[in-house]
Amino acid sequence: MAGHSGEAVRYSVVLRPHRSAGPGAVRMMICLVAFAWFVVGVVFVLVGAWPVAPFLGLEVLLLYGAFRVNTRAGNALEAINLTDSALTVRRVNYWGRQKNFSFPPHWLQVNFDEPPTHRSLLELRSHGRSLIIGTFLQPRERLELAQVLRRELSRLTGSRRTN
Repeated sequence: MAGHSGEAVRYSVVLRPHRSAGPGAVRMMICLVAFAWFVVGVVFVLVGAWPVAPFLGLEVLLLYGAFRVNTRAGNALEAINLTDSALTVRRVNYWGRQKNFSFPPHWLQVNFDEPPTHRSLLELRSHGRSLIIGTFLQPRERLELAQVLRRELSRLTGSRRTN
């Protein structure tokens, strides 16, 4: 695998937010809720409380909208690549907009609290610039990523990193 400048990539990872339900499961859940609310709506109409039925339909639409927003948020990603000359982070938000960040690996610090807490942030810092990565990962996953990045940077620079 080669980087943008043709350099060999020493380490590469793509981070994505976890989503427990795939599109099929979401579709099935929406259909089940819609069917249940349809039955409840029919009962309300039969007893003369027909004004309730549109609100049940509105609830299904709101639930559908919430799942769409959640699914779209799952499309975000962070791609991290380490070459001899740079550690690059390509961040794609849930709308598909990209931002690229680049740090010289010989001066890069990987900062993370150990032991991790839910508030622990994984920070890349170099030359007065910093970038928080992996915010959608669990604390243990951020710790593992920090350890891997430190190890790979240490291999590249030939030094022992303790930060």
